[in-house]
Amino acid sequence: MAALDQSIPRHQQIADHLRKEIQDQEFKPGDKLPSEKRLCDYFKVSRITVREALKALENEGLIFKKQGLGAFVREEPKQANLVQLTDFSEDMRRAGLSSSSKLVSFKKVKADVSINTFLGIAPDKSLIKIERVRIANGVPVAFDITWMPASYGQLLMDEDLAHKTIYEILEEEYSIPIIGGRYTFTAAIANEHIAKHLDLQVGAPLFEIDRCSKTTGDKKIYFQRRYNNPNHISYEIELVRQEGEESSYRAGMPLKEFSPKFKF
Repeated sequence: MAALDQSIPRHQQIADHLRKEIQDQEFKPGDKLPSEKRLCDYFKVSRITVREALKALENEGLIFKKQGLGAFVREEPKQANLVQLTDFSEDMRRAGLSSSSKLVSFKKVKADVSINTFLGIAPDKSLIKIERVRIANGVPVAFDITWMPASYGQLLMDEDLAHKTIYEILEEEYSIPIIGGRYTFTAAIANEHIAKHLDLQVGAPLFEIDRCSKTTGDKKIYFQRRYNNPNHISYEIELVRQEGEESSYRAGMPLKEFSPKFKF
């Protein structure tokens, strides 16, 4: 059995382990990876966790799947044109920073028609509202407001939201995978409440990211508004045209990477 670090989501560790084996050519191009069952037995995790790890590698273009046969290492790495869905702690880990959260509030609130609409639930259904300060290397860098249907939100009531992310808890503790999300990016300004928690002046500029994340069956899990302090977090976009593609600017260029950059 492989020992896993409890501070890092299991599917991330499994993906990291397999990625390293591929990079070290323990698995060479064309080789078949161990079956899902063997990986489950080796890491002592559920099948859904293994599938999340394999999906991450597939999105990176390192492996591909054959129906009924399993997963194989690609002969030539495929450049993925999609931005990967990551959570705050994973972004921090990749940047070599420590991460934590400060729970500001966790409460049941009345329905909000606009939020309920985003979540695809009845307009009169009550919600769980969670407010957290997201911290990188001891510095408050973002403020999150998250709304969840009560059926999902109540699962988090006794969880450690200071050191675990919602994404991580749902997947690792309840086998509820986050398989997709829709993002909206806009500018905002800090109100008194947010400014206090991010050590900013009221009216300071913020970079707002709204996202609605879903699980299997197209069920919406949560709607979240994250207010990033642009003094600490910016985003970098990389575009690339693949060899052999039309060179005309009219063809456009696919998005290779959209990733946060941290300034400390």
